Amino acid sequence: MGRQELAKRIAQKADISQKQAGIILETTLDVIRDALKSGDEVRLVGFGSFKVRKSAPRKGVNPRDGKTIQVPAKNRVRFSAGKELNEAVQSKK
Repeated sequence: MGRQELAKRIAQKADISQKQAGIILETTLDVIRDALKSGDEVRLVGFGSFKVRKSAPRKGVNPRDGKTIQVPAKNRVRFSAGKELNEAVQSKK
């Protein structure tokens, strides 16, 4: 499901226009992105949490030529699903 389909479903559930739902969706994603950029964790109780973790530098292998390369450290976004989301996915409704 892409952003347009998600906005369409939000609009239907919230009984608002698809344009309004799109604005709300984009604003929500911007706020989450900005929070993660500044190092904050975003917790949505029942849904899950987003956090930034620093990965250590490591050695990797270039699949084209098999040579060892150094992969630099970088920040990665991690999502941990909440209990309610996990239960919803596991239910067979």
